[in-house]
Amino acid sequence: MDTLIDALPYVDKEIEQLPGLKDAVLKEIQREMKSTPKVAADDARLPPKADIFSNSPNLSTLLQGYPSQTLTTTKAVDPSQWQVPHIQPSTNATPDEWTTAERKTRIALAHMDVRNTNAQLQATYAPNAWLIRNYQLEGEAKEIEHEVVQWTERVTEVNRARRVFQEDKGKHLAALETRWQDLVTGTVQLELANVALQGEVDALERKAAALEKELNERV
Repeated sequence: MDTLIDALPYVDKEIEQLPGLKDAVLKEIQREMKSTPKVAADDARLPPKADIFSNSPNLSTLLQGYPSQTLTTTKAVDPSQWQVPHIQPSTNATPDEWTTAERKTRIALAHMDVRNTNAQLQATYAPNAWLIRNYQLEGEAKEIEHEVVQWTERVTEVNRARRVFQEDKGKHLAALETRWQDLVTGTVQLELANVALQGEVDALERKAAALEKELNERV
């Protein structure tokens, strides 16, 4: 016997009232889900796999290791990048090697000077930029919250419209069901009346035949 799943949840209450019907419906749904073919990972209907951080190998490596990597293996700040590289030629170095070492040291100091300047600029302007960014994020969050409220109201309106529609159609279906029951009852009563009348006709025919036979015998 096939199990029918109600399409009018606001009208059809049998699934909650009839014992065992809800379990039967759930079993039918589970059976159908098991028989439904699963979508393969390479299905053409699925979007292509996104290559995240394709331009940043370091971030891609961190993503591949997540969440196995922890704070002990991943450092938020690498202090070694702020240290001046130690350049020390050997004791027997040639003048060219000393010149190269001196040039590298000047480059390192200039690089550190740029870093210090950037650090000072960050100390001066970063807090304000942080506040501005927070203000922007708060604005975006409020917009999203407002959109969520709007969609929630739309969903509520749809559910309300569904309920009104189903209750209205439920009354119509109930009227049709009552009329159908009345017609079936009338048909059954007509059939019973026909059977009773046929019985009376048969009895009258038998009585008429008996009277006719008796009359013939007297004649």
